[in-house]
Amino acid sequence: MSSLFGRLKRPARFMLGTSLVGAGIYGIDARTEAQLIRRNIRTFYNGIALAVDYKLNFHPSLEPDSVSRIESLHERVANRIFDVFEHNGGLYIKMGQVIATQSAVLPQAYQRRAKRLYDAAPALPFEVVERVFREDFNGLHPSQVFSEFEMLPIASASIAQVHRARLHTGEVVAVKIQKPAILKQMDWDLMAFRILLRVYEKLFDLPLSWSSDYIEKHIRMETDFISEASNTDKAREHFDEEPSLKDRVYVPKVYHEISSKRVLVSEWVDGIQVTDKQKLKAKNLDLDRAMYTTIEAFSSQIFRSGFVHGDPHPGNVLVRKHPKIKNDVQVVIIDHGLYIQESEQFRLEYCKLWEALFMLDMNTMNRICKSWGIQDSNMFASITLQKPFSPDKAVHLGQANVNMQDIYELQVSVKERIKDFLKDQALFPRELIFVSRNMNIVRANNKALGSPVNRINVMARWALRGLSKQGSQQNLTSDGIESSITQKMRGYLYSTWRLWVFDCTLMVMSVSFWLVRLRDRTNKLLYGRDSQGFEEVLDQKLKDQLRQQFGIVIDESLFDA
Repeated sequence: MSSLFGRLKRPARFMLGTSLVGAGIYGIDARTEAQLIRRNIRTFYNGIALAVDYKLNFHPSLEPDSVSRIESLHERVANRIFDVFEHNGGLYIKMGQVIATQSAVLPQAYQRRAKRLYDAAPALPFEVVERVFREDFNGLHPSQVFSEFEMLPIASASIAQVHRARLHTGEVVAVKIQKPAILKQMDWDLMAFRILLRVYEKLFDLPLSWSSDYIEKHIRMETDFISEASNTDKAREHFDEEPSLKDRVYVPKVYHEISSKRVLVSEWVDGIQVTDKQKLKAKNLDLDRAMYTTIEAFSSQIFRSGFVHGDPHPGNVLVRKHPKIKNDVQVVIIDHGLYIQESEQFRLEYCKLWEALFMLDMNTMNRICKSWGIQDSNMFASITLQKPFSPDKAVHLGQANVNMQDIYELQVSVKERIKDFLKDQALFPRELIFVSRNMNIVRANNKALGSPVNRINVMARWALRGLSKQGSQQNLTSDGIESSITQKMRGYLYSTWRLWVFDCTLMVMSVSFWLVRLRDRTNKLLYGRDSQGFEEVLDQKLKDQLRQQFGIVIDESLFDA
């Protein structure tokens, strides 16, 4: 072998030697937990293939088969990208889910493919869990800390998995164990995430990379369970201090003394996912009440505390019988790793924006949107409310005569509209990235139960409460003479008057909501079939508006949880 190697010319020897060393390194890396080289080769190989595919095959034209060819291209590329997310696992799944929440501006193939990411988090064997535990607790085995510890996890996500255990005092707890490769992979994965956003930006000519710093910061925070424990305490404190939510919303306590950066031990709470209609009914739990409380809980975070849960999917919102009040329910919120803290300026402006939307105060709405770098306030209003918005007339509800060629021509022009929509990216409040995510997930949860709650009205009232919080904090005038009692009285009278006017503006929507519910129940009673819920009606109106006014075609599954 050595003589054969020696007979080769120097360039050939260099190439052969490099190939052997590379294959050896690749083989070793493939057997490691983090698999950094293998994962990055997969990422960049597919990234190059994606770019070449688009470069060679994306040729817009008016030919009859142009639309179908472009759709096939989107399908191939979407499958390639999301296959990388699934195979790489870890933070790639989390990053893919972030992109999935923004997929409305991407072709339909991406919207369909992104949905599968939510079931792509395999569990780790107990030997790995045991090693993480020993490393974080000075060699202690789980059996030395807990009297019982279930080896099989009850849940597995992109960053961690959860095991049920029992303390020596008899209390049942949930033990969240971080997957050890996450911290090793994080810097490489986030670098790839930045590159991916830039690739998307170039391919689709859309503003995407401006959000990378903010998203990266919060993804890093989600891997720190000490930070999650602090978030849990802060969320728990807010609900305890909010009179209308105290005891209706519960946050399980954290056992700080037996938690670490990669192991989080919290109180175990038995509950049913908020969207599991069959189990809720089987336990005689009031699903309407549960959803109403859920929407109030997250609305209070957005408009009152400014400390907002970034991932309120059904697995993180549980319902149980109220431990103190007979025939009532209690909503339990878990998994507090992803939170954002709104600035006070943003919180107040967002409250004022919602008030302006319902009072049709276009001057205020346009002023706030302009200060956020948003040029098209009507489009932003529709996105915010997740329903069509028009300052002077209702959006046309009929099905427009739009064929596939019309749709394609609209998609070609939509990029410029989106770029104009967000003119100054530096001014755009980063809080809206996760606030919008929160609202979309909560809306999907409400829809999954048949839209039992008028979500928009509930949120609008909490926006008004958020403004009243500002008034309650200003007890003295600028010269410090007027008494706090007088100031509070004036604030109370003004808030009461504004609430009365505000409620009047919500009346039409409330009537619409109850008419839809009456129609649904009548159809159920007379024909034994379910009709569209209120959220579905709003979804259809919004999809029609986006298609007709902005050229964005939304896949049906995008509106599902």
